Amino acid sequence: MQSRTGPLYRLGASLGFDPAGSGNKLLASGWSEPDPSGFVWSDGPEALLLFSIATPARDVACQMEVMPFIVPGVVDVQRLEIFFNHFRVGYAELREGRQTVDVYLPRELFMLRVAALNLHLPDGRSPADLGLSADRRRLGLALWSLQISPVT
Repeated sequence: MQSRTGPLYRLGASLGFDPAGSGNKLLASGWSEPDPSGFVWSDGPEALLLFSIATPARDVACQMEVMPFIVPGVVDVQRLEIFFNHFRVGYAELREGRQTVDVYLPRELFMLRVAALNLHLPDGRSPADLGLSADRRRLGLALWSLQISPVT
Protein backbone atom coordinates (compact mmCIF):
# COMPACT_ATOMS: atom_id res chain seq x y z
CA MET A 1 0.00 0.00 0.00
CA GLN A 2 1.23 3.51 -0.87
CA SER A 3 1.76 6.31 1.65
CA ARG A 4 -1.27 8.47 2.40
CA THR A 5 -0.06 11.12 -0.06
CA GLY A 6 0.72 8.80 -2.95
CA PRO A 7 3.10 9.39 -5.85
CA LEU A 8 2.96 12.57 -7.93
CA TYR A 9 0.69 12.44 -10.98
CA ARG A 10 1.39 14.90 -13.78
CA LEU A 11 -1.76 16.19 -15.48
CA GLY A 12 -2.15 14.69 -18.95
CA ALA A 13 0.04 11.63 -18.32
CA SER A 14 -1.41 8.37 -19.62
CA LEU A 15 -0.74 5.56 -17.15
CA GLY A 16 -0.74 1.84 -17.92
CA PHE A 17 -1.25 -1.07 -15.51
CA ASP A 18 0.79 -3.95 -16.97
CA PRO A 19 3.47 -5.44 -14.63
CA ALA A 20 5.95 -2.67 -15.54
CA GLY A 21 3.24 0.00 -15.93
CA SER A 22 3.64 3.57 -14.78
CA GLY A 23 0.23 3.44 -13.09
CA ASN A 24 1.04 0.65 -10.64
CA LYS A 25 2.48 3.08 -8.09
CA LEU A 26 -1.04 4.59 -7.73
CA LEU A 27 -2.62 1.25 -6.72
CA ALA A 28 -3.31 1.70 -3.00
CA SER A 29 -5.77 -1.06 -2.04
CA GLY A 30 -8.33 -3.41 -3.56
CA TRP A 31 -6.20 -4.46 -6.54
CA SER A 32 -4.59 -7.75 -7.49
CA GLU A 33 -1.11 -8.03 -9.01
CA PRO A 34 -0.83 -6.54 -12.54
CA ASP A 35 -1.46 -9.11 -15.27
CA PRO A 36 1.11 -9.73 -18.05
CA SER A 37 -1.72 -9.08 -20.56
CA GLY A 38 -1.55 -5.37 -19.70
CA PHE A 39 -4.15 -4.72 -17.00
CA VAL A 40 -4.86 -5.08 -13.27
CA TRP A 41 -8.02 -6.62 -11.75
CA SER A 42 -9.89 -5.02 -8.89
CA ASP A 43 -10.18 -7.47 -6.00
CA GLY A 44 -13.04 -6.78 -3.62
CA PRO A 45 -15.92 -4.30 -3.35
CA GLU A 46 -13.65 -1.21 -3.40
CA ALA A 47 -10.48 -0.34 -5.29
CA LEU A 48 -8.45 2.76 -4.42
CA LEU A 49 -6.01 4.78 -6.51
CA LEU A 50 -4.07 7.30 -4.43
CA PHE A 51 -1.80 10.07 -5.75
CA SER A 52 -0.62 13.64 -5.27
CA ILE A 53 -1.49 16.28 -7.84
CA ALA A 54 -1.23 20.04 -8.13
CA THR A 55 -4.56 21.86 -8.25
CA PRO A 56 -5.38 22.19 -11.96
CA ALA A 57 -6.07 25.62 -13.47
CA ARG A 58 -9.46 24.41 -14.73
CA ASP A 59 -11.80 21.44 -14.50
CA VAL A 60 -10.49 18.11 -15.74
CA ALA A 61 -11.75 14.82 -17.13
CA CYS A 62 -10.60 11.41 -15.93
CA GLN A 63 -10.62 8.69 -18.58
CA MET A 64 -10.25 5.03 -17.63
CA GLU A 65 -10.04 2.12 -20.03
CA VAL A 66 -11.69 -0.85 -18.31
CA MET A 67 -13.31 -4.23 -18.86
CA PRO A 68 -15.86 -5.59 -16.37
CA PHE A 69 -15.84 -9.16 -15.09
CA ILE A 70 -18.92 -10.56 -16.86
CA VAL A 71 -20.24 -14.12 -16.94
CA PRO A 72 -23.25 -14.16 -19.30
CA GLY A 73 -26.41 -15.33 -17.59
CA VAL A 74 -24.78 -15.08 -14.14
CA VAL A 75 -23.05 -11.70 -13.89
CA ASP A 76 -24.47 -9.59 -16.72
CA VAL A 77 -23.51 -6.16 -15.38
CA GLN A 78 -20.96 -4.59 -13.06
CA ARG A 79 -22.17 -1.44 -11.33
CA LEU A 80 -19.38 1.10 -10.86
CA GLU A 81 -19.71 4.04 -8.51
CA ILE A 82 -16.79 6.49 -8.63
CA PHE A 83 -15.72 8.80 -5.80
CA PHE A 84 -13.00 11.43 -5.97
CA ASN A 85 -11.79 12.81 -2.63
CA HIS A 86 -14.99 11.47 -1.03
CA PHE A 87 -17.33 13.14 -3.55
CA ARG A 88 -19.44 10.94 -5.82
CA VAL A 89 -18.45 11.93 -9.35
CA GLY A 90 -19.72 9.09 -11.51
CA TYR A 91 -21.78 5.97 -11.97
CA ALA A 92 -21.81 3.42 -14.76
CA GLU A 93 -23.36 0.06 -15.47
CA LEU A 94 -20.66 -1.83 -17.31
CA ARG A 95 -21.57 -4.59 -19.70
CA GLU A 96 -19.37 -7.04 -21.57
CA GLY A 97 -16.24 -5.81 -23.35
CA ARG A 98 -13.42 -3.35 -23.06
CA GLN A 99 -14.68 0.23 -22.80
CA THR A 100 -13.87 3.77 -21.74
CA VAL A 101 -15.34 5.41 -18.65
CA ASP A 102 -15.15 9.22 -18.58
CA VAL A 103 -15.65 11.23 -15.39
CA TYR A 104 -15.79 15.02 -15.03
CA LEU A 105 -13.78 16.37 -12.06
CA PRO A 106 -14.34 20.00 -11.00
CA ARG A 107 -11.06 21.72 -10.05
CA GLU A 108 -12.48 22.49 -6.58
CA LEU A 109 -12.14 18.80 -5.68
CA PHE A 110 -8.32 19.08 -5.92
CA MET A 111 -7.77 21.53 -3.08
CA LEU A 112 -6.09 18.93 -0.82
CA ARG A 113 -3.26 18.10 -3.27
CA VAL A 114 -3.90 14.48 -2.34
CA ALA A 115 -6.23 12.65 -4.68
CA ALA A 116 -8.17 9.53 -3.76
CA LEU A 117 -10.01 7.89 -6.66
CA ASN A 118 -12.21 5.21 -5.13
CA LEU A 119 -14.08 2.70 -7.27
CA HIS A 120 -17.05 0.95 -5.63
CA LEU A 121 -17.83 -2.38 -7.31
CA PRO A 122 -20.68 -4.11 -5.44
CA ASP A 123 -21.20 -6.82 -8.08
CA GLY A 124 -17.69 -8.31 -8.07
CA ARG A 125 -17.61 -12.10 -7.97
CA SER A 126 -15.04 -14.80 -7.48
CA PRO A 127 -14.48 -17.18 -10.42
CA ALA A 128 -14.06 -19.96 -7.81
CA ASP A 129 -17.48 -19.23 -6.30
CA LEU A 130 -18.97 -19.46 -9.79
CA GLY A 131 -17.25 -22.80 -10.51
CA LEU A 132 -15.15 -21.29 -13.32
CA SER A 133 -11.66 -21.75 -11.85
CA ALA A 134 -9.74 -21.89 -8.58
CA ASP A 135 -9.33 -18.08 -8.63
CA ARG A 136 -10.62 -16.75 -5.27
CA ARG A 137 -10.25 -13.04 -6.13
CA ARG A 138 -13.48 -11.02 -6.13
CA LEU A 139 -13.22 -9.53 -9.62
CA GLY A 140 -15.09 -6.37 -10.60
CA LEU A 141 -13.17 -4.77 -13.42
CA ALA A 142 -9.85 -4.86 -15.22
CA LEU A 143 -8.10 -1.48 -15.52
CA TRP A 144 -5.86 -0.92 -18.56
CA SER A 145 -5.19 2.79 -18.44
CA LEU A 146 -5.98 6.07 -16.73
CA GLN A 147 -5.53 9.66 -17.86
CA ILE A 148 -6.59 12.96 -16.29
CA SER A 149 -6.64 15.89 -18.72
CA PRO A 150 -7.93 19.48 -18.74
CA VAL A 151 -11.44 19.93 -20.12
CA THR A 152 -11.29 21.89 -23.36
